[in-house]
Amino acid sequence: MLIMLSFEVFSNDLLSIYKEALEKDPEFNSKKADLAISKEFLNQSRSNLMPQVRVNAGTNWNEYYQDRQLQNDYNTFSYGLNVSQPLFRLDKWFANKQAKENVEAAEAQFAYQQQNLIIRVTSAYFKVLSAKANLEAKIATEKALKNQYEAVLQRFNTGSVSRIELAEAKAALNRAESDKVQAEGNVDISFEELNSIVGRQVKLITPLNTSLEFKAPRTDIDNEVTKGLSANYLILEAKNRVEAADANTKSKTSNYLPKIDLSANANRRTSKQYTFDGVDSNIDLPFSIPEETENRIYSIQFSMPLFTSGLNNSQRRQALLQEVKTEEQLILIERGIVQEIRSLYTALRTAELNISSLKSAVESSKDALEATRVGYELNSRNLIDLLQAERNYSESINNLSQATYGFIVTSLQYKRAVGNLAPGDVIELNKQFK
Repeated sequence: MLIMLSFEVFSNDLLSIYKEALEKDPEFNSKKADLAISKEFLNQSRSNLMPQVRVNAGTNWNEYYQDRQLQNDYNTFSYGLNVSQPLFRLDKWFANKQAKENVEAAEAQFAYQQQNLIIRVTSAYFKVLSAKANLEAKIATEKALKNQYEAVLQRFNTGSVSRIELAEAKAALNRAESDKVQAEGNVDISFEELNSIVGRQVKLITPLNTSLEFKAPRTDIDNEVTKGLSANYLILEAKNRVEAADANTKSKTSNYLPKIDLSANANRRTSKQYTFDGVDSNIDLPFSIPEETENRIYSIQFSMPLFTSGLNNSQRRQALLQEVKTEEQLILIERGIVQEIRSLYTALRTAELNISSLKSAVESSKDALEATRVGYELNSRNLIDLLQAERNYSESINNLSQATYGFIVTSLQYKRAVGNLAPGDVIELNKQFK
């Protein structure tokens, strides 16, 4: 049991869950399959430019009748070999180029999905930590208000406070207990997203070292936008899709051009025929009936469409429209990435200032709580002030935790937008856990 518990504690840090997600996350595995499918399409396209060899064979049972009388029956065996090689097929060559571009696009999409998995795992992980931080704050609030209620109850029994103050203390405690129950439920719910990624129940996770310093990037935002436009995997995928669409247009245009193929055929036929039109082959005839024949053909096949009832024109127009669509999608993605980089950059700078302010707020609310507690003992502050100070201190601690987790996730999203998010970032982040 101790070994199992130790393994559970060790295996549930951020890095181990990410490694497990690489194997078990169905969304990521489906994208991995998409990449493999694209590679198979490339193999199929490449085969259209390579030699093709086919073999055929057959056996026939023959019966010869005259005046409905069976005169002869025999077997005929045949087999053949066909070899063909495209010599001039621009349509297939451009189709192969299209398949290559689609593979590169699929690789870029897969790389993006790897980055996206980092974001999903980290977000789900910090949702759990966030829910736990909220629960800890609610537990601390409940404990403080429970102690406060017991103190007020003692003073009420001695006649030092009124029934109204006792009721206020009791109501505050009841609200704190209700908040704690809700927070406990939220912790269980927060685990479900993590469970759905790895396909099992995660029960324990390693907490983050909250004493870290969080700094937003200090680089020039215009330079970061330029990096993102050249390194973001969604943009790289879109660019490859544009190249693939261009190759498809050229392939459809090539349907107007001649097609030249080299072909070679060899066929051999063996027949056990002993009569010819009912005449016995054993008698003297001015000709012989061969039992085995062979035919060999070597040819260069030339074809060129003259009229296809508008099929080639329609396919070419469709390819051109598809190319326009992919170009517009590239522009849309580029604008979205620019917006995302700038927005996340501003969000990180704001989050850094917010964390700094919240750290000061924690210290201030702690000092305010101590001062209010002393004031209450000296009857210069009332119970409501004390209860509110307790709640403010607890909420400021919780807000700092939420801001910290949010900053980390936002920083990873920013790296993904710029295009430099890598598994090494998970390894470095994992070192910051207790």
